[in-house]
Amino acid sequence: MGRTFDITPLRSLVAVAATGGVHRAATSLALTQSAVSQHLRRLEREAGRPLVRRDGRGIAFTPAGEELLSHARAILVAHDAAVARFESTRETAVVIGAAQNSSAVVLPMVIGRLRESFPGTEVRIHLDRNATVRSMLDSGSVDVAVTTRIAPELRARTEGFRLRWLWSAHHGQPDPGTVMPIITFSAPCTLRQPSFDAFSGTPGGWHVAAEVTDLATGLEAARAGVGAMLVPVLDRLPDGVVALRCAPPTPAIQLGVAYTERTRTEVRETITKVLGEQLGPERVEMLHNASFPMPA
Repeated sequence: MGRTFDITPLRSLVAVAATGGVHRAATSLALTQSAVSQHLRRLEREAGRPLVRRDGRGIAFTPAGEELLSHARAILVAHDAAVARFESTRETAVVIGAAQNSSAVVLPMVIGRLRESFPGTEVRIHLDRNATVRSMLDSGSVDVAVTTRIAPELRARTEGFRLRWLWSAHHGQPDPGTVMPIITFSAPCTLRQPSFDAFSGTPGGWHVAAEVTDLATGLEAARAGVGAMLVPVLDRLPDGVVALRCAPPTPAIQLGVAYTERTRTEVRETITKVLGEQLGPERVEMLHNASFPMPA
């Protein structure tokens, strides 16, 4: 029999990329770290080559891992759409689409509460790019899409859920006034333009040092000293990175819980409430998907 890549290990692979590590991926999937690690090893056996490697205390993807990750995302989108189409009773499952730029912060914090709030119901998470989970919401593949939006109407925070510029903990900080190398998600991405705007008025300006498609690769590049990266965080920063000392002020951010007419009222209200309890109610807004601007 030829090679077979099963759905469950592929979901773990995507979760590791989206959350930036095995521990956070395991939390978001309600699995043990050992189970996620076994899934990665299983995929490596099928692929016949390494897919991930240790990078300090973090995880980095090999070229083969990046290639399989791209296929895995497409496979999961098709799989979840098929499940949604043929699932006879959607009330037995709640499927949450989550933008990966904030999933490492949000999901480990709330996934347990969400499962408690929907007893007897399977709670599934689909981690992907912002635009992808929004499209999946339109097609009915997910019940809600939790995404990040820039919120200029709010005051930027100095603690809690906020944006921070990250830099390698193993390389010297850049001098103020020099050209700032920036690591950014490829378009479309909510944080892409704010990353450029931040250094546009500085003496040195900026240049794109790397474009990435997932959080794990972006953090790997930051740890390696490739450049600075704008990332949503709580109070604890990811391993191997520190705050950029010469960083300009960052805008306030807010989580949007996007829904459609298909979304059950109790689902969207419960998810909004749980997130608001953790982040502050003013940092979470429930919006119809049609009125929620798509990222550029």
